[in-house]
Amino acid sequence: MCFTVVGKAYIGGRIEDVSILVENGIIRSLRSTRAGCRTLQFSRHYIILPGFVDIHVHFRDWGLSYKETLEGGAAAALAGGVVGVMDMPNTSPRINTAELYTKRIAEGSRLAIYYGVHMGVPEDLTELERARPRSVKIYPEDVEQYGWPHIEALLGRCSSLGCTAVFHCEDPAYFKGGSRPPEAEARCADRALLYARRGYKIHVTHVSLPYTVETLRGAATMDVTPHHLLLSQESCRDPGLCRVNPPLRSEEQRRRLLSLFLSGTVDMYATDHAPHALQEKKSPSPPPGICSLDVASSLLLRLWRDGLLDLSDVVRLYSARPARFSGFDVRLAPGAPASFSIFRLEEFVVSESDFRGTCRFSPLVGQRAFGRAVAVASKGVLRLLETGEVLS
Repeated sequence: MCFTVVGKAYIGGRIEDVSILVENGIIRSLRSTRAGCRTLQFSRHYIILPGFVDIHVHFRDWGLSYKETLEGGAAAALAGGVVGVMDMPNTSPRINTAELYTKRIAEGSRLAIYYGVHMGVPEDLTELERARPRSVKIYPEDVEQYGWPHIEALLGRCSSLGCTAVFHCEDPAYFKGGSRPPEAEARCADRALLYARRGYKIHVTHVSLPYTVETLRGAATMDVTPHHLLLSQESCRDPGLCRVNPPLRSEEQRRRLLSLFLSGTVDMYATDHAPHALQEKKSPSPPPGICSLDVASSLLLRLWRDGLLDLSDVVRLYSARPARFSGFDVRLAPGAPASFSIFRLEEFVVSESDFRGTCRFSPLVGQRAFGRAVAVASKGVLRLLETGEVLS
């Protein structure tokens, strides 16, 4: 089976006219067609981009399938032009043994998108040698349960295996009752800097403070979420929908974080897409988490549309660097698997109808966005999102 996609694509730092010939799931050429192959023509009102990769999602499933499933998460990803994800291990049961890690990877391999998972912190660190994960996710709850000496021993094991330690960087020693003050993240950032200077591979996810970015610049890699860039304590007032960890910060800190992000100081963009049931988020004790995977790319492209980012920045933040981190090949180049997304260049306001996963509510509803994914190629298969047609 073969097909050709004709249109304008971002390649090698500029927008070019292309004819992307895909045969048996592999890009054969960017400049040719072939007799007998289906041809899809996209006008100048569309752009073809390398597939986006999100390194921080929660696809739940297993004992939490009422919140989200692997298939529902993949549907949310495709809706946003995301072709690959790294899932989080705080499932039920937690993915902190080699057996569960292997099981989850096998289940995720059946999805329409590329799938990986960060392993959780095991009590028995020899589980790391058996699983050999690309990365291990460290939560504040792990620090509370095992203590920092156990985490430091994990960093040593992880270093010998070549894996990256991914920190939810809040030191629980600074939690005050139910609140998580900025000091918790700041002191964890200080500790992460010490670990990075010892030679450990450190990544700090969902950074919420300018201090963290400035402290870890050049020492560790970092990502920032759309909600920490676009929402603040002052602007997001729904107590349930807006509850997230780390918390939303003040408007002044949000603006400073956005400025650092726009300056190129942050390495990656990731959603921390964290679905819950609506009744949970509306309850007196709502769990933390915001849904955004379906629209995150459009929120990022809005910054390009507004002239605040170059298209090269968009690709670097949400495709090239996350793909390298995850080990996914999403190059828009001959010999690579077909993994790209086609966006219609139109402005819109995010609404609940834009969500395709199990979670269809978000405090990001009402935000201005730009670029709708209309077709996504992943694992060599092209899906036309508006008609449901599949070309493989």
